[in-house]
Amino acid sequence: MRLALLPLLLTALPALAEPPALHSLPMTMQASHPTVLGTLDGRDEPLHLVVDSAASATLLDAAVVQRFGLQDANAREHDAQGASAGGLALRSTRRVAMALGSLQLQVTALQAELAGLSPTGGAPLHGIIGQDITAAFDTRWDFAQSRLLLWPARSLPTPDAFCQDNALPDRSGVLKGFGFVTLRLGDDGVDAIAVVDTGAAQTILNNAAASALGLRTDGRDARVRARSKGSEGLGGKPTPTWLYTLPALASAGWQHPAVEVRISQLPVFRAIGLDQRPAVILGADVMQGGQVDISAGAERICLRRPPQG
Repeated sequence: MRLALLPLLLTALPALAEPPALHSLPMTMQASHPTVLGTLDGRDEPLHLVVDSAASATLLDAAVVQRFGLQDANAREHDAQGASAGGLALRSTRRVAMALGSLQLQVTALQAELAGLSPTGGAPLHGIIGQDITAAFDTRWDFAQSRLLLWPARSLPTPDAFCQDNALPDRSGVLKGFGFVTLRLGDDGVDAIAVVDTGAAQTILNNAAASALGLRTDGRDARVRARSKGSEGLGGKPTPTWLYTLPALASAGWQHPAVEVRISQLPVFRAIGLDQRPAVILGADVMQGGQVDISAGAERICLRRPPQG
């Protein structure tokens, strides 16, 4: 009898109050990417910067690097891999002051050609804020309130109702700051691992996930159709891609209704060690109207859907 009462007693306790955020920035969606304004080198020119939970480093567009004189002749090159069939060698900039609202910091970014990410006829995207900045904080992408919120590390409550430990607890090196969660795909609840990627415009399944769902990409499956443009990111070489309406997907305390997703064996799946098992890049398309919390070091990840009216 005492054991049966224990859950009732626990649910009666009040939820932990959230402390005020240390930094709160307006966040808008540009080309389906969550974007904040920042400045560099003490100048007044506003820069549109994507806040990407799956970028291990901060990037600046080559035109910005040139305009601000941020080249470093002695910088070494870094190998990078994203949503393209080809990898990239990116050169570091010199160290520069960056301001993101009330957050003041010094950064060394990587130089990249980002013009292809900018929306046609819209404001250009000048850079990408990566985990080298956000992983020091408990970070919330609040899509419902259009805010990016930063708390000191380990100060934001992560209730079990919406949150889970990182699904890859033994990750190391460049993967340390990535938020991995468990997902259930489709009506049959196929188990998969997902990397939470606020910088991805659309959710992407790898070939193993598509196969586990019983899907074919050889033209003989009426549920799947080819995406003529493929999937293209930094590097400019598209990877063959198909489109499919996934009936449902769910995680700890989180569910999403039917949504069109991509199927593509992007090189990044291999780079993060998830090319041989069902895996997903969980994009911003399924985060709209909700919240995503990633604790410092990506130890805990919380997904919240919009309240149902």
